[in-house]
Amino acid sequence: MKKVILLDIDGVLVHHGGYRAALHATLNHFASLMGLDHFDFPEEKLAELEKRGIFSEWDMVPLLLAALWNDILTHRPIPSLPADLFSAAVQIGRNMNGYMPLELIVPAECKPVDGQYPAEAALLHGCFSSIPIDLRTNLLSQSRNVNFSQTMRLFQHYSLGSRGFSETYDLPAEVETESLLHTHDRSNIDDAIRDRLFQPNVHLAGLTARPSAPPREVDDSHFGYAPEAEIALKLVGLADIPLIAFGKLEYLAAQRGLDAGMLIKPSPVHALAATAAALTGDEWSGLQSAGDWYQTGKLNGVFANLPREFELYVVEDTLGGIRSTLAAGEVLRQNGFDVTVHALGLTSGSVSKIEAFTQAGIRHFETWEALIVGCGL
Repeated sequence: MKKVILLDIDGVLVHHGGYRAALHATLNHFASLMGLDHFDFPEEKLAELEKRGIFSEWDMVPLLLAALWNDILTHRPIPSLPADLFSAAVQIGRNMNGYMPLELIVPAECKPVDGQYPAEAALLHGCFSSIPIDLRTNLLSQSRNVNFSQTMRLFQHYSLGSRGFSETYDLPAEVETESLLHTHDRSNIDDAIRDRLFQPNVHLAGLTARPSAPPREVDDSHFGYAPEAEIALKLVGLADIPLIAFGKLEYLAAQRGLDAGMLIKPSPVHALAATAAALTGDEWSGLQSAGDWYQTGKLNGVFANLPREFELYVVEDTLGGIRSTLAAGEVLRQNGFDVTVHALGLTSGSVSKIEAFTQAGIRHFETWEALIVGCGL
């Protein structure tokens, strides 16, 4: 029987040291403007956010910075602050007068909402109310818009490097830095695991929220599309497998007047597109057919030519892609497919990931080797 295996990138194929390094570099840039050269943004806080369903550094950075500023302004209020983040950071630092937050608190009500990015949801829920509204809006809204979000723009400098940033977005570099993706990412799989994945009747696809180029079948301009997912697949020796990443979903959304945030995992659209791309090798056809289902409720297009029976696997380190794939499996079964879904968690020993998978009833493994043996892949 055919097997489709959907592979997350960060925490599954790649140890995502680059994104973590870029997150810390971005936060430390603001801390330095405030005169806090040694402020600690602990990894435990990032794991806590992931456990709450906040996975993207594009959301983590503004939420953690908001938590820091909200605490300071609660204890050291400033009557008037500029809406520009960099200018505000300088003024907040000058007004601290020795005060130092002991813990960064992202309120429990600041939680993900379907169709909203977590930073945007925090703004709409009125979180971090000690930050003036204009500054809070600039900090938390449009966290994927490089022309608006100062945190996202700075983060992309560190991720891509100054030169890569300018080439991707056709914008001048604002800081000089090397690409932390190139210097800090490393492969989670070796030749033996890669060989086990490339078996007869096994069809692979990447399933990730990483930025990416548009679908490989289209010839439109790549300006504004950061090929971060492609960089990762090249690093692990899987550059030729189909990929459904954030940039591909952005492209589909732009063509149809949709919100890409409604299409990305945990939406079933993400996994439906990846499943079709895995079986056909065609990213754009899979995206269009999954988009048709989203807009009409009908599973047509390329799905009409797919095998009616197959096993669908997803390997994830968080629950977003698992929920997307489980929902996609249900859509497929409702449309006459005989599909068995195998949701597999990869923890790398993380206590928070083990707890999250255990609470969700998801079978999980500490290493790729244990996963391969345990699942017979």
